[in-house]
Order: sequence, then structure tokens, then C-alpha cells
Amino acid sequence: MMTPTQHMGQQLLPLQPRHSPCVDNLPGLADELSLALRQLKSGRHPLCIYGEPGMGKTHWLLWAAFGEDAWAPYIDCRARETTPEMVLDCRAAPFLCLDNVDAWANREKEETLFCLYNERQERGLPWLISCNHPPPQWRLPDWESRLAGFTQYRLEHPCEEQLHALIAVIARRFGPAFDSALVGYLASRETRNLRQLTELIEGFQYWLWQKKAAPSVQQWRLFHRDRNARIAE
Repeated sequence: MMTPTQHMGQQLLPLQPRHSPCVDNLPGLADELSLALRQLKSGRHPLCIYGEPGMGKTHWLLWAAFGEDAWAPYIDCRARETTPEMVLDCRAAPFLCLDNVDAWANREKEETLFCLYNERQERGLPWLISCNHPPPQWRLPDWESRLAGFTQYRLEHPCEEQLHALIAVIARRFGPAFDSALVGYLASRETRNLRQLTELIEGFQYWLWQKKAAPSVQQWRLFHRDRNARIAE
């Protein structure tokens, strides 16, 4: 049986976590979506999570694929090595997570998605996809009409409480916990694009490890100073 690290199309970094993805400790963060994903695996109707870039769509798909001791094929359509053949190899998987389908907005790859939809519907198999909002200009009307039949869930920007919880979870994913002062500093001053924020925090934790330092607001400022100096070179 193939493991997650053996599948070329699976995204392992930066958002494949060191620990199992978790959503239960994020207060009030899309509770209805969490319930919908749990119910999805026992149903047959496909679900599409959509939203602006950096809203956490990949985090949800990774949780659906690997959280709570689960394992299901996770494929990132944005990854260069992902091919139509690789996607169709998963047509009979009991559950499937297909991330960033908007990256496949061309006729040939939309035909793959259309075929995948028909085969999984025929077999009664649930699957989960993500798509950016606004969606791309699809080239294949048949696929566009099938996508419209997905149950749709739109991710919104996290509120302040949710953002603080997210920053704390992301920090623990890559290193030592952040205190409340540092969490509040990041929430008030840094991007709310979760993908970019995750990359920043991962870089900071690695920088701290190199410096043998503990996380703090002062260290974050020094990290930014070093980072900006490297960018300017």
C-alpha cells in the first residue's frame, strides 16, 4: 500500500504538518464545515471548499485526508509533477482530496476532472476539492456544470479570536509555542493570508533554531530585519 510520502503528487511541504492536522482546538472556526467533512466520508455527494488565496483551504483538505488517524489520497493540482494519469489512478479511492483544481483551467485537464467526476459518482464515492474564489474561466461546459452540482462551502476570513488560535497552532507545528504577546503582535501586524503567514512562521522557527533563541516579539523584529536584508541583497 502506498504511503503519503510515496505519492509524487502529494504536497509534503510547507503545509503538510509535522503533526496530524487538527481543527478541534480552533475556537469556532467553521464548526459547520468540520461537521460537513466528517459526514462527507460516509456519504456520496462531492464537496467543494472555495475562498480567496490563503484562507486555509489546503489546511482543511490535509485535515480531511490525514487528520484523526485517517489516510486518503491528497493531490495538489498546482504541483508541477501532478498529471492527469496520477489523478485518474485515484478514481476508485474510497475518499479523495483534490486541492487547487482551479490550476487545471484548461480543456485537456478539465476533461480529466469531468471523467473523474463521472466515475466517482457512478461508484458512489465521496471526494473533496478546493478552488480559489473567484473561480477561473472554465473551458469545458460539461465540467463547469458538474462542479456547480458540488455542495459548496465558502471560507471567510477568520475573526480575531480564530486568528490568534491559528497563529498558535501554526507556531507549534514548526517549533516552540509563542506567548500571547507574540501571537498578538503577529495578528495585528502581519498578513492574514494563511499560506504566507505559515511560511513566515516556519522561517522564523528555523531562524530561532539557528540562533538558539526563544520566540519573542524582539526576536521576530530581528528575524524581519535579517530577512529584509537578505531580500535587499
